Amino acid sequence: MDGDDDNEEDPLGFPIQDTDGSVHMKNIPPSFLPKFHGLRTEDLETFLFEFKIICTSYGYQSKTQNLRLFPTTLKDRALRWFMSLGTNSIREWNDMQNIFLDKYKDHDLKEEIFRMN
Repeated sequence: MDGDDDNEEDPLGFPIQDTDGSVHMKNIPPSFLPKFHGLRTEDLETFLFEFKIICTSYGYQSKTQNLRLFPTTLKDRALRWFMSLGTNSIREWNDMQNIFLDKYKDHDLKEEIFRMN
């Protein structure tokens, strides 16, 4: 091999493309972070609100900081889903929000429909 393996697809490649290496990240104790497991019983809106509170409390003003922190809140099914998105498939916080909501908001609506029937 010639050492230029950057072009090969890594099956466990990280989905977020880091475009701004100068962003400072503060240490947040993992126990302070909300956790999302991707279960139907979880309250998506509460999770997102808690995430926003943590970002605000720790002075994460940039979308790049939010983007970098977000994957640390995902566990189990949600983390497996995130890692399946493909290497460098997410470039901006808005992309992450939209992809996440598309995936998990739908199952909340489906649950409401099933309860109504």
